[in-house]
Amino acid sequence: MKKINLILLASLFLGVISCSSDDENPDSNPNQVDPNPVEDVVLEANSVSQGLTVDGANRITGNAPTPTGNIPFAIDETNQSGFLNSGFDITFDAPQNFAGAYLQVRSNDGTFAPDYLDIPSSSIRAGRNKSGILSKSNQKMDNEVEIDVNFGNDIPPGKFCYLICIYDDQGNISEPVEVCVEIEAWGGNSALVGTWNYTKQIENSVTILPGEESDCGDATIVCANEQELVIDNAYCYVLESFALTINSDGTYEYRSDDTEKNFDYSASVENCEATFGAEGSGYYISKGNWAYDEEEGKLSLVEFEYVEASGDQIFDGTLEDGEVDFDGDVTIDGSNMVVKFSYEDDIVYNVEFFLSK
Repeated sequence: MKKINLILLASLFLGVISCSSDDENPDSNPNQVDPNPVEDVVLEANSVSQGLTVDGANRITGNAPTPTGNIPFAIDETNQSGFLNSGFDITFDAPQNFAGAYLQVRSNDGTFAPDYLDIPSSSIRAGRNKSGILSKSNQKMDNEVEIDVNFGNDIPPGKFCYLICIYDDQGNISEPVEVCVEIEAWGGNSALVGTWNYTKQIENSVTILPGEESDCGDATIVCANEQELVIDNAYCYVLESFALTINSDGTYEYRSDDTEKNFDYSASVENCEATFGAEGSGYYISKGNWAYDEEEGKLSLVEFEYVEASGDQIFDGTLEDGEVDFDGDVTIDGSNMVVKFSYEDDIVYNVEFFLSK
């Protein structure tokens, strides 16, 4: 009898081990995806260099000028993603007398391209002030410079590196920084495919549900009777709904609907009490391509078309080279998805955006 019990216990124990192993199988985890082999191909330096463009930059044959080392220069991220038919951005802090940058492509095997780009500061333009609900993930700080590097249609998925240094109006040249780029293929994780609807967000530990006020601000005014009036929540933003559709062909589309509450300045001054005008409504539609970084577990949305409506005004546009609308961590759990990102606006905001399908 004891032998039978021992055999039964052993069988149960083996069964538990077997079940546990199945549960821990990485193939069943939608957040663990095998890398796409085409993204690991080392691209030839000259081909990449010829396919890169920066508006206003000059292409010069030869190697970039020798650094003098008199300017401090650093880039936070020395590994980054690039996107087909779009490109990548280079973001860094620049000194007040910043005059431009030199960029030269190098393959992962160390081979340099036979030319480089001279990018004067006058060619660096401010990007469009995007209104997409996820666009805060790419918000640029006031003291940062952003160089928009565009890809031609002939640059495929793969890997390459580039060296970049900056120069000032006195002719000083910084030491170069090497950054390596992985050009992502569109699509990537089939578990992301479907239509995802916004359920809530958590911003710095504060939970915000659809239809609830957020991003509120106070206002202080001087009334007609010369008294000072503080208006709490003088203006607020309300996200009513958000739906993101991710397609298996590497395209996406999302729409957000929102309302805004603003105080009526003239009426508030006259009556010396908080008076609010009619709420304004609007929506934003973004269309483009998506990519999934298997190693980092990141989702990127590259916008090529948009429609923005505010009240009766409607604006639309097409972005030939695309713009990264969202780039952040994503976690999938069955029919639930959480995207995470941070942005800075006086303080750092950590955002978790919850969606379900």
